[in-house]
Amino acid sequence: MTPLTIPDIRDEDIRMVADVLRSGMLVQGEYVRRFEEGLADYIGAKHAVAVSSGTAALHLALIALGIGDGDAVLFPAFSFVATANAVRLAGALPVFVDISAEDYNIDVGLLEKTIADYSGEARLKAVMPVHEFGCPARLDSICRIAAKNGLMVIEDAACALGTRVNGQHAGTFGQCGCFSFHPRKSLTTGEGGLVTTDSDVLAERLRLLRNHGLTRKDERIDCILPGYNYRMTDFQAALGINQLGRFNQSLAGRRALVEQYYSGLADTPAVTLPEKKEGHAWQSLM
Repeated sequence: MTPLTIPDIRDEDIRMVADVLRSGMLVQGEYVRRFEEGLADYIGAKHAVAVSSGTAALHLALIALGIGDGDAVLFPAFSFVATANAVRLAGALPVFVDISAEDYNIDVGLLEKTIADYSGEARLKAVMPVHEFGCPARLDSICRIAAKNGLMVIEDAACALGTRVNGQHAGTFGQCGCFSFHPRKSLTTGEGGLVTTDSDVLAERLRLLRNHGLTRKDERIDCILPGYNYRMTDFQAALGINQLGRFNQSLAGRRALVEQYYSGLADTPAVTLPEKKEGHAWQSLM
């Protein structure tokens, strides 16, 4: 059996994890902070909030944006079930939009039609485009349609670390971008996720919500709102820090493999190759 991918975990990653385990400081701390800062810089986002999984990232983004009962969220009918699960967990209703055969992402023409034809009782509040397998969705059109209809944009960028749209990193176009670091992703922390945003207010709310709604001031801890236990551990972050440092090299290797696949399959009539798009991160390659 051929695996979808093999995690790129090296001795230096294992040593860093071992250092954290020996320190006794295991939960969210210095290494998570370093990982967040490195990712914010790489992605080009003002804030990066590390969480326990990509699903937690989606759920937290929805909650932080006030999306819940009585609301509806549009997203592609072809995605991992976590996209729909997060919407339902937030209390909102999923509205499925079919995909384009060219790139497996949400069909922008059908998105406009679905919005125009929508007659459900729940209010359309957001569109959640998915960058399937790291292939960039048509965010220029999606954001235009969302703005015209008063909708927020939450990017499901679970597969899209390294994906760019017109030179801009995925996860930086809407109110939030949500990433995953599951072992099938091109950078892994075992489990883990990230929410990116340029909003100071939203980032503060995300940080509160991921840690039980707790705030600390003058050595005093106070609970100011109901929150979740969605923290990332320091040893998970330690596993990802060095991977991030060599991520561009990894991405170049994936793109070189793509050229081999396209060359080798070019004359195979039974195989229809997906569109090669500028900025594709090609997550599911090894």
